[in-house]
Amino acid sequence: MVKVFKKKGSRNYYFQVVINGRRIVESTRTNSLREASKRADERCMELKLDLDWYFYLQQVIKKVSMLEPEAKEAALFRAIEELNSVKVRTVALCDAFELFKAKPRKRTISERVYVDYRNMWNNFVKFVNANFPDVKYLSEITKGIAEKFLAAELKKGLAERTYNERITKFRTIFSALAEEAGLRKNVWQSVDKMREGHISKRPFSKAQLKQIFSEARGDLRTLCMIGLYTGLRLGDAATLKWDEIDFENMVIVRLPNKTKHLRKNVEIPLLGELCDELKRVKSAQNCRNSIYVIPKIAENYLTVNDVSKRVQVLLRKSGIETRIERENCSRKTTVYGFHSFRHSFVSLCAANGIPMNVVMELVGHRSVVVHEIYQHATAEQKIKAINVIENEFRQKDE
Repeated sequence: MVKVFKKKGSRNYYFQVVINGRRIVESTRTNSLREASKRADERCMELKLDLDWYFYLQQVIKKVSMLEPEAKEAALFRAIEELNSVKVRTVALCDAFELFKAKPRKRTISERVYVDYRNMWNNFVKFVNANFPDVKYLSEITKGIAEKFLAAELKKGLAERTYNERITKFRTIFSALAEEAGLRKNVWQSVDKMREGHISKRPFSKAQLKQIFSEARGDLRTLCMIGLYTGLRLGDAATLKWDEIDFENMVIVRLPNKTKHLRKNVEIPLLGELCDELKRVKSAQNCRNSIYVIPKIAENYLTVNDVSKRVQVLLRKSGIETRIERENCSRKTTVYGFHSFRHSFVSLCAANGIPMNVVMELVGHRSVVVHEIYQHATAEQKIKAINVIENEFRQKDE
């Protein structure tokens, strides 16, 4: 029986269990009783698998040792014969991702998310090949290797949230391939996540926006204009399609990637400079027949995905320090990025008295409960909100 408890003065819960006469006490690494109970049960299953085989092996050895010499020899040869006939299940690191991708699952994972998984996995395999050249199979990955990889990623400036997301993705991959790879336990389950001290992105000031657009050129400028005048997230702005833009009715209709499970489109009026910019881009594309407004940006986002880094370079060229020092933190935290255009959009609307329900509908709030609480915004209110952005910040010198 598993007993979950708290030690005196401890923040987290512990569990105690006796398996084959051995008393085991471990931390669950959580202060939630419900989560602690779940982790305790999962860990007990792992421990039982680890100890049971050894217990039964000891019993077999004891029985065999009591046999007569001839019978003992026969038993030994039979054991060797049986063990040699067992097919060892292995999955090579280089093959693991494609096997994972081919796995059926309850919820469909978009190709875009698979790109993130693939890039992460390729980086992991490169790290292992460079630092642990003898490790070739999934079953050879240890907790130590996992932690060394994450430590190397942290040195690159990985944020706490991204760090934790990586751990979750590795847990998913290893769990999905556990049977094929012959894994007795998922090493990533024992890797601790970081406590997130999340800091939201900051909105740009008017001076910063003017400096950004004085530096921005080509596709990157178009992307930034979409971000500022629509409040769309990076993924939605980068993969905006022509069939989502209605020039006749002057509106952009988009189902946001992040909240597509809610099946609620955002409808954003298309006015002023953004409308002129999109018409210019469409005219310049001529008969290239791309479904995307910014084809190269869309392709980049859906494959190698360094669009965010390109935006960071633009911001630094514009004289904006994108990262700040944090108290009790050894690494700087990014406070300005593409998402800052979304924050700027919301802040400018709020500063000019646009009702909250209008702004929420424009940016596509993800909370179903909050959506049900607030009344629907009229088309006139939405147009007024976009006009606020247009009036507050002008791209062209008057």
